[in-house]
Amino acid sequence: MTTRRTDPFRYSMITPLPCWIEIREINAVPVHSKLAEIELINISKSGCRIQTKLDLRASTHQIEATVHVRLNEDLHKFPGSIRWQKEHENAVFHYGLALNLTEDMKESLNIELRSLAASRRIVVL
Repeated sequence: MTTRRTDPFRYSMITPLPCWIEIREINAVPVHSKLAEIELINISKSGCRIQTKLDLRASTHQIEATVHVRLNEDLHKFPGSIRWQKEHENAVFHYGLALNLTEDMKESLNIELRSLAASRRIVVL
């Protein structure tokens, strides 16, 4: 597991936020997957941590995915790639995703995160 985190902090959800993941590619081969339920644990402009009962075997596959999340009112689709996977208790897997966001997406995310912080739904780590 290698971290490439460059942000000085992440925003951590007070309670994990239900959202969805869509797998776009496995080992550079396009796939069409259904949305699978996941939970968002934390997020920054460059990455996020999710949890799910799905074992994607990310340590042996390169996986490109899109996280679909409703932070406040708007539904956002954040493309990224899975960088690491860890198994936790009760067969729950945590994944670290490097997000590939445009400048507009980053600005929109910043606005949403500031609003969530103001409403005390997230904390800054």
